[in-house]
Amino acid sequence: MNVVIPAHYHGSIVGVTLSFMGIAYLLMPKLGLGTPDTRLAAIQPYVYGGGQLMHILGLAWSGGYGVQRKTAGAAQGLDRLPEIIGMGMMGLGGLISTIGGLLFLIVIIKAWRRRTEFEPGS
Repeated sequence: MNVVIPAHYHGSIVGVTLSFMGIAYLLMPKLGLGTPDTRLAAIQPYVYGGGQLMHILGLAWSGGYGVQRKTAGAAQGLDRLPEIIGMGMMGLGGLISTIGGLLFLIVIIKAWRRRTEFEPGS
């Protein structure tokens, strides 16, 4: 099995994750949290989603060249430049999406610090 399968899994999970992030932004004021920093909250999904898109494309590209999953180091068979480029895309995309995830946490924490008293039913 090659890394095309994890590319598909990541694509499915990322779509759900982005949806929940958006729902969290909408619900924050209703739950007594402050409103999200609109500028940061506006770019965060693009950073996270763009990074994951690069991660997924890198996995799919590498899988097209037969790079195996659940292997590491020399066993991966990164012998040709296209395989190395694909896995490099995967790694860089993972780093970018991690930054997007951290931005999400920053938005949530900043809003939490500006919270108001929550009153059920309001």
